[in-house]
Amino acid sequence: MSQSNTHEGDILVTANEDLSSYADVLVAPYNNSGSLVVTRPAANNDYALYVLVYGAPSGGKATVRPLNPDRTVRVVAKGTGNPGDLLVLADGVTTAADKGKVRKLPTTSGTYRLVAVAEEAFVDGQLVRARPTFGTVTV
Repeated sequence: MSQSNTHEGDILVTANEDLSSYADVLVAPYNNSGSLVVTRPAANNDYALYVLVYGAPSGGKATVRPLNPDRTVRVVAKGTGNPGDLLVLADGVTTAADKGKVRKLPTTSGTYRLVAVAEEAFVDGQLVRARPTFGTVTV
């Protein structure tokens, strides 16, 4: 069997920025000199594959939960939406405070990285229950 040294559930990963005041946002994996680290997404199309459960200072160990379609997660929402809305990363490039939050798929033309589907109505700042999914969608 070749499936040794694998992990299920929450994992500890080094924070590559100060994540100590954050929780329930999406974070993305990056390489730092051959080591896995996480930060809030640097670009709106980054692969944000984890929910930050417990933050940590830069260099510390943050607890992250891998996104898995078998399990819903709660993520900080930007804006409002309804059940069934496709969720993408909020625009953290324009507004740094929105890094790692999710928003419903915009109507603005472009290609977006799909991260989840809302399973309930939500308002700005709410921890929306969402079903992780992966892919891209073009508007």
